[in-house]
Amino acid sequence: MKLTSLYFFDDAEPRSAAQNMALDEALFLHTTLPVIRSYRWVRPAVSFGYFLPWGSVFERFPDRDLVRRWTGGGIVEHGNDFTYSIVLRDRIASSSEELYRLVHSTLARLLRNCGYPVEISETTAQGESDSCFEKPVRFDLKIGREKIAGAAIRRNRSGVLLQGSIQRLEVPSYFAETFASVLSEHAEEFTLSEPIMESTERITNEKYGAAEWTRRF
Repeated sequence: MKLTSLYFFDDAEPRSAAQNMALDEALFLHTTLPVIRSYRWVRPAVSFGYFLPWGSVFERFPDRDLVRRWTGGGIVEHGNDFTYSIVLRDRIASSSEELYRLVHSTLARLLRNCGYPVEISETTAQGESDSCFEKPVRFDLKIGREKIAGAAIRRNRSGVLLQGSIQRLEVPSYFAETFASVLSEHAEEFTLSEPIMESTERITNEKYGAAEWTRRF
């Protein structure tokens, strides 16, 4: 199974945690195209799932750039990871689990081609942990006992936003384009529009960069 088409945007400009989350949401709100975006961080950051309490994250990472994600899940450290998002509008027939499996099985193939002995987790690990990369769930990627890839999903009647991260290993510079090409039947480059960038700035200031959002729980 593949997506029919996918537009890829390898975002070479490092951004703050708030800006990265805002740009993902702006893409979700303002494009009707299926888009995959890979991105970078201007400084070490931590994103955490929508429902997690801010205080517990701040206690562990007081010196990091903290941001509450629109998606769920646990705590994810960012900086040297390969971070990406996928926006699918009007493509919500597949379940979240099916999308998760498709994305991670594609990543597994690519990482194995890079020489990494990646395995797909068949079950969810037992135990409690707020740290996303300490507890693999079904269809996460592992090398040995270490989780190396996970994601979180937000979906509504308009579409799906998936935010994912690959950690603890390096991927080649062309990885984002290859990922899009293997995940879809047709891939081409995406260019940010002025309305998307204007929306990103507004959402950064009003939401992800504001204490009312980040510290809401």
